[in-house]
Amino acid sequence: MRKIAKHMAVAAFFMPLALALAGDETPTDIDSLFRGKEFQLPPLDSSYRVNYSEVPRAKNLGKEQEDAYTLQFDAIANFDAAQARRAKLLSQTGYNIQMIFDAPFYKLRGGYFKKKSEAEDKARELSLYNISAFAVKLK
Repeated sequence: MRKIAKHMAVAAFFMPLALALAGDETPTDIDSLFRGKEFQLPPLDSSYRVNYSEVPRAKNLGKEQEDAYTLQFDAIANFDAAQARRAKLLSQTGYNIQMIFDAPFYKLRGGYFKKKSEAEDKARELSLYNISAFAVKLK
C-alpha cells in the first residue's frame, strides 16, 4: 500500500509540470518527423573540408631504399569519431595528423622520422602526456 501511495504522490507532483509542458504549441523536431518531414542536418562547416595530403613516402635510391617512419595514433571505424579524434590530436601534438582509410578503419598518423628509434622515442615522450602512439614504417 505504501508503494502505491508513494507512486501516486510522485505522479501528483509531476502531473502539473507535464501538463504545462504539453500545453506548449510550438512544434518540435520530433513533431516534424511524425508528420513525415525529415529533419535536415545543418550544412557541413567548411573547416571540416580539409584537403588531405599524402603521407610522405620514402624515396627510392636505386637498390637501397631510405626508411621513413611515422607515428600511428589510432585506427577508428567511424568517420565522425575519427574526425573528432584527429582534431584533438592536432591540438595536443601539433602534428599534421593524416587520416588514411584502410578498410574498414580510418588510421590517424602524424610526424615524419628518418629512424625508427626517433619515432619510438617520440612515442614514449607522448605517452607521458597520455597520448598513445606507435612507430609505423612508410612504404
